[in-house]
Amino acid sequence: MSLSSLLRGKRKLLVPLLFLTFLLPIVSADVIYFYQGTINVSTTQSPITLAVGPNGNVNNYISTTVPQGNSSFTANIYVTNSTYAYFYNAVKMNVNKAGNLYTNVTISPSTASYINNMWLIISSSSSTYVIQIIQNGKPISSQTTYTLTPGTYYISFLVQPNTPLPNPSQSIIETVTVNLGDNLVSSTPIPLPPV
Repeated sequence: MSLSSLLRGKRKLLVPLLFLTFLLPIVSADVIYFYQGTINVSTTQSPITLAVGPNGNVNNYISTTVPQGNSSFTANIYVTNSTYAYFYNAVKMNVNKAGNLYTNVTISPSTASYINNMWLIISSSSSTYVIQIIQNGKPISSQTTYTLTPGTYYISFLVQPNTPLPNPSQSIIETVTVNLGDNLVSSTPIPLPPV
């Protein structure tokens, strides 16, 4: 057998192997279908706006702020070694469109245990909702929604501290973050994203 016929035989074997080598990445590659969507953004009236309530600022007991935009609030509350502390009408909430309110709650640090139980009390002239947000030192999120019709509501905080508390100080000992969801479509609580 001549050298040229031997190479021709190897070429016949080499060509299919090269073809398979190039084909394998194509066969084993991911298949991705691409769909495009367009999201046009416009503004509308917020279904809920917030303001400092009539009792939102009482020197050495509560300090409440609502930044421009009226979509969040910060309340600094000062608790004592009492059985309960009640911060009445700390935040004013104007409901512009009927919706279903629910909560998602976290505490920081996650091992904090200065608050044993805590409730949001949301009230209007015709209804009151008592929503527990901390139970036995652990944050809890609502499993149900609370129907709000257009009108003015006030948010109060009822706090049962774990006593004894540390000595009085301006230092923050626990932070409770309450995300309020307002479902305008249904009464189903939808998981709120971390914000």
